[in-house]
Amino acid sequence: MRCGAALATCERRGADLPQGVTFSPACGHRVSEALPVGEERKLVTVLFADVAGSTGLGERLDPEQLKEVLDAFLHAMRVELEAEGGTVEKFIGDAVMAVFGVPTAHEDVAPPS
Repeated sequence: MRCGAALATCERRGADLPQGVTFSPACGHRVSEALPVGEERKLVTVLFADVAGSTGLGERLDPEQLKEVLDAFLHAMRVELEAEGGTVEKFIGDAVMAVFGVPTAHEDVAPPS
């Protein structure tokens, strides 16, 4: 094997496997394709939340008041998401996008349906 070559991984256990195998010698599960060095495949949960009715709220409130409301919402969301192990990826207007399972994997991430 070349130095720095990517190894195949067992989809069930995530363990590195010998090059060229199709099934895991340990559990018999099919082997996933090798990923480039430095990359890793993970199951994650993505959460997207925004303020319902924010357009109407923006029409009723003074811009400074709206900013205070949105700042409070976004701060509260960051605190709660991080307390539950999430990572806030970005704020977009009145919305927040966060992920669970990055950079640390979680045992309870829902599998794809």
